[in-house]
Amino acid sequence: MAKILLIEDEHIFLDMFGKRLEDDGHKVTKAENGAWGLKEALIGNYDLIITDMIMPAMTGDEIIFKLKQEEKTKNIPIIVLSASVDEEVERSVRNLGVSDFIIKTHITPGDLSLKVKEFLG
Repeated sequence: MAKILLIEDEHIFLDMFGKRLEDDGHKVTKAENGAWGLKEALIGNYDLIITDMIMPAMTGDEIIFKLKQEEKTKNIPIIVLSASVDEEVERSVRNLGVSDFIIKTHITPGDLSLKVKEFLG
């Protein structure tokens, strides 16, 4: 069982993706904004972090940048789930070292489940 942090401000995605990951046997912690997610990431020992990009309190790229600077969190795989498809933003986030960038309106909970299995081995 992996510990997964899901940072997402839209309840429908938190519930839909979170439930599937819990059904897969993972322990999922949910954070509803970027600042909360960053705080949670720094105090928890997560195996994987899934984050949205556009959120209140802090954006996904700000979270990723901070996590990649911290010794404790720099090697945790990060999957970005975003409705935003701005290629420049995607490129800059990929350059920060995320494991994957997925358009959340184009992925089912089952597809995310497979991606998570891929990154957790």
